[in-house]
Amino acid sequence: MLPAETLAPCIDEASIAVLDAAASTAPFDADLLRMPAAADMRRRITAVVALLEKMDHGKLLRKHNPISRLVGADVEARLEFELAGERVLDAIGQLRVAAQNARRLGAKLTAAATAITAEQQRLDAVIDGGKQRLASAAPGDEFHRARFERRLSNIMALHAANVLTIEQIALASRIITGLLDRFTDVEMLLLPIWQRNALALATSVGASAKHAARDFSSANVALLDFLKQDVSSS
Repeated sequence: MLPAETLAPCIDEASIAVLDAAASTAPFDADLLRMPAAADMRRRITAVVALLEKMDHGKLLRKHNPISRLVGADVEARLEFELAGERVLDAIGQLRVAAQNARRLGAKLTAAATAITAEQQRLDAVIDGGKQRLASAAPGDEFHRARFERRLSNIMALHAANVLTIEQIALASRIITGLLDRFTDVEMLLLPIWQRNALALATSVGASAKHAARDFSSANVALLDFLKQDVSSS
């Protein structure tokens, strides 16, 4: 609230200056709400999905036969499978970097929300003080009073804009948190299972190859389906 002793009995140039000083706000970085990190995560997820769909474990399984082993086709198929797996891991590494950027953006959004919330509390006091000043001021120059009212109206508009900004920050934070939570699930569970089954298939021989191929297919589909949920929600 504006201290009464700092204001003249009537609204004058000094009153307006006091209101201007009390309403001074820090600039807001609007780029925070554009969420490039979240968009980048989705692009990286799309790239991983495309590579997972190209994993041809069936070709590797078909080469598990005496003729293929005789001409070395089984080795070639295994190398192709391993190379495809490495491409998937490279793409997930790029997704991991995007996730780190998203975490940093999430922290900035949290800090911005905290700062704007604190600013709102101060603006509340400024607005209350300005309204009280208008109600209690002695008659004076209408020119200064109109300017004071215009300044106060601007502050109230800023206060309303801050409300919308806080809501947008909350929405952006939920989107980023959701993406990061799902990526954590990938890193902690789905990817390790996929890697273990890919390795088992690449090193299997004879009858065990069919069992390894079935397990890898299940792991690959599970990882694919999980990632596609993020792509479809964009």
